[in-house]
Amino acid sequence: MTLQKLESYTNKEIIKEEAEILTTILEDIAKNLVSPETFNKILELKKLSVSKDYLKLDQIVKELSNEEMTVISRYFAILPLLINISEDVDLAFEINHQNNVGQDYLGKLSSTIREVAETENAQEILEHLNVVPVLTAHPTQVQRKTMLDLTTHIHSLLRQHRDVKAGLMNETKWYNNLRRNIEIMMQTDMIREKKLKVTNEITNVMEYYNSSFLQAVPNLMLEYKRLAKEQGIELQQPKPITMGMWIGGDRDGNPFVTAETLKRSATIQSEVILNYYIQKISSLYRNFSLSTNLSKTSQAVEEMAARSSDTSVFREKEPYRRAFHYIQSKLVQTLLNIKEWSVVGSTVDDRHPVERLLGAHTHQQGVVSDYIGTRISGAIQELAEDRPPYYETVEEFKQDLTLIQESLIENKAEALISGEFAELLEAVEVFGFFLASIDMRQDSSVHEACVAELLKEAGINDHYSDLSEDEKCELLFTRVVRRSSYFYLLPMQKKIRIA
Repeated sequence: MTLQKLESYTNKEIIKEEAEILTTILEDIAKNLVSPETFNKILELKKLSVSKDYLKLDQIVKELSNEEMTVISRYFAILPLLINISEDVDLAFEINHQNNVGQDYLGKLSSTIREVAETENAQEILEHLNVVPVLTAHPTQVQRKTMLDLTTHIHSLLRQHRDVKAGLMNETKWYNNLRRNIEIMMQTDMIREKKLKVTNEITNVMEYYNSSFLQAVPNLMLEYKRLAKEQGIELQQPKPITMGMWIGGDRDGNPFVTAETLKRSATIQSEVILNYYIQKISSLYRNFSLSTNLSKTSQAVEEMAARSSDTSVFREKEPYRRAFHYIQSKLVQTLLNIKEWSVVGSTVDDRHPVERLLGAHTHQQGVVSDYIGTRISGAIQELAEDRPPYYETVEEFKQDLTLIQESLIENKAEALISGEFAELLEAVEVFGFFLASIDMRQDSSVHEACVAELLKEAGINDHYSDLSEDEKCELLFTRVVRRSSYFYLLPMQKKIRIA
């Protein structure tokens, strides 16, 4: 049986209806922004395009003034964008519908897992399958976050159109909201006039995590394991998807990407995922109102609750809430540590040049950095003994969550592990404390120098650069790929010395 490819699916009736609404709104906005003569040219160009009278169309375009060209080109750029949003919304509805009614389509996850389950090595395939989407700077270099936000708002409003048609929402209010966003879009610069700095690119691309990946990936993980279990396959630690990143590590020909940029990229990524965890734990704190009057708790969770600074009398019989409060406080302190270390460094040797924060002149940098850095480091050292508990590794965080999970299972409250708690557990497995791996792109000569130093430090080979290409491949395959534990024995500072 040939399965339907949903990417080419369109509900022509609803798309046509929404296209008419969007076109009417856009035409009304354009009519208010341009002269009657220019507006008539927009209508004429539309008519000629539909009739495919390209000679006449070309003639009119050649006669347009620069001012007319700016407005008209903008109209014809936004109209297809709006219709594309409508098509995306309709496709999402169709995918949800076919998933919920058990209808197969090409690429459906449940159908794919069912097919894989029929193979002899299904367990191995599903356990080790790993797709790594890698985010680059290219989408953010041109398209503005402002336009992405407007697109998201319009997408959300079009998702409500079916409720409007069913009388579940006020049509006038919905229409006015839609028009307002389209009018703002019509008068907003679509592309950037100034080139972004690498740090801007890093910050901008993180919005994709906040708006989609942090919600979608954990749910995909849960569904992946659930569907495998339906086929009798109990997966242990599958990671069908992990995230990758180029921004901050793409040094191949980019003089603005340095070791400092790489560190900044890694720091921002950690801040994003830690903030996500803090929000999730805060939500779980609000939801887990289990009372010791009505439920039981493990000794481990009670001990964790006892360490919480949440001493409210209203929480005395709510150990899970106090345990989550304790976890949240450790996450907050972990985040503060990362922010602190990104300014002054975790040690004197890797301390960032703090003079840049003060805008010191070049000839003053050494003195200013040494003086301020020493003062700050000294203050931090004095406060170290009073530093609140924090997580040194993601495994420690995972262990605290596991204690709560085990307590719930032990006391027959497994149902509470679903929802947000289950999503959090999956997120920790995928994102850790680093969010995404950063791909290093660098000139091959630099990679060779790095590999040569690593091999020398590990006592494997002292003259790697002098080997032929065949000898290098043989060495790397036999001594490194097959025996990769060599590198894990190296001190971390030696692993990342080449910067």
